[in-house]
Amino acid sequence: MYDLLTNTVAFKLNPSDRPHNWGRMLFRLLPASDFKNGSAEMSVLRILAENPNIAGHPNIPKFQIDSGMNKIKGMFQGKDAVSRLLEQLHLFLKQEDVQNMMHCPSALKESIPRTAMILTRPESFSQYRLWVVPRITDYSRSTFYLDIQNCAAVSIPLKQLQAFASRPLAPMKLEKYVNFLTRHDLGMTAVSGAIPFDVSGDPASQTHCSQATMTRVATDVLKYAQKANSEKKPILIGFTPREVDSFHSNPSALSTAMGQLNNLIKGLNQAMAFDRKSLWNLMNRALAIATSDERSDTPNSSGPNGEINFLRFRLGQVSEREPAAWFELLVASILSTTADHDIRSLNPYMSGVAYKTVTSLTIVAMLTSIRISQTDRALTR
Repeated sequence: MYDLLTNTVAFKLNPSDRPHNWGRMLFRLLPASDFKNGSAEMSVLRILAENPNIAGHPNIPKFQIDSGMNKIKGMFQGKDAVSRLLEQLHLFLKQEDVQNMMHCPSALKESIPRTAMILTRPESFSQYRLWVVPRITDYSRSTFYLDIQNCAAVSIPLKQLQAFASRPLAPMKLEKYVNFLTRHDLGMTAVSGAIPFDVSGDPASQTHCSQATMTRVATDVLKYAQKANSEKKPILIGFTPREVDSFHSNPSALSTAMGQLNNLIKGLNQAMAFDRKSLWNLMNRALAIATSDERSDTPNSSGPNGEINFLRFRLGQVSEREPAAWFELLVASILSTTADHDIRSLNPYMSGVAYKTVTSLTIVAMLTSIRISQTDRALTR
């Protein structure tokens, strides 16, 4: 940055560019922790960034990098390149004519008009309805916990969630179609754990660093061989390499394998059809609860006036005077730390338990959509 600010490096993307402007821009992109650091280096960069006339002064010291033994000697003597530059800059900036050229800009503060009104979050979702807009206030949530009991309350079985967390296609009973075979079962030779080359005769391999490197390489090769030899590869039943080779001379084996493959394709199509119907139901149910098409509160619990207010709210949704959630907004809210307030503010009649139900339905709908994609990939590959 110092070289850019002092025009030592002629960095240009356009012939009319000035390296000082690039240096100033990069300087302002520094992290706040570095930019606010009270060091001599940062002070110099601040002065040069705000005073292009000083940065372009013909007598400003240049940064010269040491090399070889001079670099090591300078480090021990406390006269490395940076220390020397700072000493020279101290003398340069102390000159009277340079100080007269120095301009220190005043700190800029954010201007807030006196007529501005900052709205605070209402205590009740039924207040200030004209100011409510669908929005997600932040996307900073790093962890999310799915309430299994809440999922069970809306008829989402635990086995379904376990399948999503491990093998999404497990409900198809994949063991009827797939076997996990070792390299030996597949007729493949074991991977050797020995290094396939020998450089021990080369003089360069006798150094400490070379021996340490070869030891690390030998360890990596051995670990890879152990992992490869212990792994099992999923293979369709009836389609091992030996069985595929026998298809040319054994028509019955080919017929059996084709029947097995057709059963798998049929099962995948049935699973996709079921998931598509489930996805439709999950999305509609989540939106129905979020918009009170499916009421989560107790009707008439607040008396006639409360019921009139509810009907007024529903009429406002129909006439688009009240905001209503949509599915993409529900999906985005999962990443927000204030999602409960963001979504429930759209519907003052949705309880906290109902919002948990909406979230559970949205999550399972997303997982179902992913499984549909996996099934489609299996059918089209």
